[in-house]
Amino acid sequence: MPELFRKTGGVQVFSRRLVAALDHIFNLPVPIVSRNDRPEDLPSDFARHRSLCLSGRLRPQLRRFGVLNACLRFRSCCILSTHPDFTRWLHFQKRIFNTRYLTVAHGIDVWNLRERRLINGLKSAECVLAVSRFTRERLIQQLGNDAPPIEVFHNTFDAARFHPGAPQIDWRARLIIPKKSKVLLSVTRVERTEEAKGYDRVLDALPSLRRTYPECVWVLAGKGNDLERVQQRAADLGVQQACRFPGFVEDAELPDLYRSANVFVLPSRKEGFGIVFLEAAACGLRVIAGNADGSVDALADGALGMLIDPFDNETLVNAVQQALSEPPPDSAKLHAECVRRFGWDAFVDRTRDVLERYGLFRVA
Repeated sequence: MPELFRKTGGVQVFSRRLVAALDHIFNLPVPIVSRNDRPEDLPSDFARHRSLCLSGRLRPQLRRFGVLNACLRFRSCCILSTHPDFTRWLHFQKRIFNTRYLTVAHGIDVWNLRERRLINGLKSAECVLAVSRFTRERLIQQLGNDAPPIEVFHNTFDAARFHPGAPQIDWRARLIIPKKSKVLLSVTRVERTEEAKGYDRVLDALPSLRRTYPECVWVLAGKGNDLERVQQRAADLGVQQACRFPGFVEDAELPDLYRSANVFVLPSRKEGFGIVFLEAAACGLRVIAGNADGSVDALADGALGMLIDPFDNETLVNAVQQALSEPPPDSAKLHAECVRRFGWDAFVDRTRDVLERYGLFRVA
């Protein structure tokens, strides 16, 4: 895996959850090979009694060799990679030592394959675990008849943290939002490379929404090098007083931010899965997402939220107006449905099923 604890991001969170599922299935700590983690990055309870190969103390240009050397130590085993980049050399290891491997494919990292070594690495995998049907279809289109088995392998979420309830952190007071205001929330990286996330479209819709709901406020949580441009755009549109930009929100404070909003909206076109949609729905929020990427899976084809054309601004405005005008959903039922479809037990069952079906591990 790229890392577990050195950085915070979707792949890192997914990797930690997958390791936890494997530990649970085998009832022992599974061996870990990490490119970027260092010993001091890992919690002591996680590292205890676990075989670890960590390359984070090496210079960045040498870390791939550290991972390669570590993988060779496990050449008689099956290797499970949580990022497809590692298949570039796992492909050669399989040819030489017949080491079987699986890999997870998250989204944009495999939507436009160009590098031959990566393509060969994916084709040589025993199975590719695509986190959404959208990613699976993109892979099938590109790999063609040489595609290995590609399974849909959805993400999971922490149901104990993301659930309905009164917020313990008064985000509205922190962000100076009147209690009567309707709050739209978007959570994403605000990077120039993330334009397809759709936060600009929410901002463009805000003037129209404010005409119907003058007290409407939009909160864009996340940091990045595009934030200053977004703030200037809000000023140009005359809605800067209706916008809040809290920057990066710590994981521990995120559930209360969801609980402080009325609608979560992010008409993205580049989600591999879209864990934020699932987390927001699990907290009892109405959710609006795009219907052109992995968001469709995160919202269970619309069972957990509203799916719209992310290219159509008028549709976005209408969807938000509808969400604000209707009574809030039954938060307890919504949370229960999120758990049923994507909770921990469902994730462990999917993991066990893949391991047993492909005969790659002995599962008790």
